[in-house]
Amino acid sequence: MDSHQSATAGDVIEGQLNPQERAFITNAILNAPVKPRVALEVGTWLGGGSTLHVLRALQQNGVGHLYGIEADSSIFERMVANIRKAAPEPAKRFTPIFGFSDKAIPKWLAGQSGDLAIDFVFLDGGNNPMEQINELRLLDKYIPVGGQLASHDARIRKGKFLVPYMELLDNWETRLHDFSDYGIFYARKIREFPSETSLKAAKAKLRRMRCEPKEIAATVLPSWLCGAILRMLPRRLAKSLSDDR
Repeated sequence: MDSHQSATAGDVIEGQLNPQERAFITNAILNAPVKPRVALEVGTWLGGGSTLHVLRALQQNGVGHLYGIEADSSIFERMVANIRKAAPEPAKRFTPIFGFSDKAIPKWLAGQSGDLAIDFVFLDGGNNPMEQINELRLLDKYIPVGGQLASHDARIRKGKFLVPYMELLDNWETRLHDFSDYGIFYARKIREFPSETSLKAAKAKLRRMRCEPKEIAATVLPSWLCGAILRMLPRRLAKSLSDDR
């Protein structure tokens, strides 16, 4: 999770998302027709943004448990301590998971019951746009009709693939919210499966996006070389390329 949004006044612990984004996430849980029982978050950072607000909303509902995945070892322990200190009661509804989502999600799924339903998903992990696509592929069949999925940084590189891909799937109702320059993407599942036509269109769109020269370069070149190239460019251009604006 990128630290582009500093903590707002009154926060007990550091976190991301601006007040409107935090309120939106909170209301998505509080106003759900069926109170979410299982929530999953990818990318907690220090815990004071989405993590804390999801937990407080679950606590207010009186039901639900959040599983939060964080891959940065220097952040993970601080996040866990922050949550336990800032929200001791809601923290009882929280299970932190260390690791990258491509390994952590399958391992977590393997330990769940066969009738698992994930009612709320929030994606805000790494900047590689394929990460959110892969996370959706891992989780989709466990999200029931009426289930909700949201993602942060929808307007920049992180959400470059997920947003247009899901917008073409006709079993999801989607909307992109500009509460900040980074964007919040929101989707609610309205049917269990997409039509063949919409799935074919979504896959074709994803293939075209992945075949862009800069995406091929980002896939083929090692990350250290990509970073070195960006560092040689003027700051504004480098940021534009890395954020994909």
